[in-house]
Amino acid sequence: HRLVKYVLKHGSWFELLITISCKTGFLSVILCDSHDYVLVQERTFWKEARDFCRKHYIDLATVQTDEEWIELNKIRAKYGSKTWIGLYDDVNSWRWSFLNECPTYARWDTNQPDNYGGDQDCVMLHSNGYWHDEDCDLKCFFFVCKIPCKYFYFRECCNCFWVLILNQPKLHQPEKRWISTEYN
Repeated sequence: HRLVKYVLKHGSWFELLITISCKTGFLSVILCDSHDYVLVQERTFWKEARDFCRKHYIDLATVQTDEEWIELNKIRAKYGSKTWIGLYDDVNSWRWSFLNECPTYARWDTNQPDNYGGDQDCVMLHSNGYWHDEDCDLKCFFFVCKIPCKYFYFRECCNCFWVLILNQPKLHQPEKRWISTEYN
């Protein structure tokens, strides 16, 4: 992984963690911006939400930074609903459904998790933005999916790269063409 700074035509910078692999003079870059989410406005059980996200996107949303938590809450607040995220209790240890990882970040509400009734094994963003454990079999929440990574292809040019192809049209805006990159 490398931290790369991208310069937009208008001069602003943004940083992204990327994975780079070389192939005959071209660099294939898999870019994962952690803020790529989509809210699905369908009330469903947690497992159905997870299965839908896995089929159509990547998985239910994960939250590993304050920035991701803020972004998810912007999405949730726009529709004023509680939403399922990808955290669940797997035999007394919380895990993200994506890659079955243990969480390294948490935003539990006061007195949460409480496992009220003994069967609250899934997590939702409450209307106040904080995490609550909840019964996975409740069919009353929207859910947030993590969107797949974007793929970029670069040609190496000394210490800079020039974008040749961008396969995600929603990111490509002619007035904001990629100019160059610089390594940290």
